[in-house]
Amino acid sequence: MAENKIDIDRFVRLSKVLTGAANLDPATAEAYLGRLREEYPAPVTDVLTAFATIEKDEHLVFEVKRRIVEDKALGSLAQKIIAIWYTSEFVGADNKPKTGTQEQFYSGLLWQVIRAHAPTNSKLNYGDWKNPPAGR
Repeated sequence: MAENKIDIDRFVRLSKVLTGAANLDPATAEAYLGRLREEYPAPVTDVLTAFATIEKDEHLVFEVKRRIVEDKALGSLAQKIIAIWYTSEFVGADNKPKTGTQEQFYSGLLWQVIRAHAPTNSKLNYGDWKNPPAGR
């Protein structure tokens, strides 16, 4: 199912609040939204609807925490949104991991946070692992 631009934009804005990341790729967002909606159609709609009611609030982070993250019905999907952006993986409705593409895995926010490259995605020479990452 192709995602509509309004939902993609809203998903990006919500994802920025949930992940703390300022720059999220819209194409990746579209793919992630599609994957989440495939597993959780009603909860995705509910989360986007809930976010639409608060997205212009001056206390947005607080309201997302209060109305989405801490909500019994919506909190689980908020966790999945965070997981998909950091690792490209989330737990599906069948309770099994749903992995992303290799490109999505490589672009996971996790690698930026820990200042490392994703396994199998290095331009370093053999043996460079013995040196600490740059910037430390």
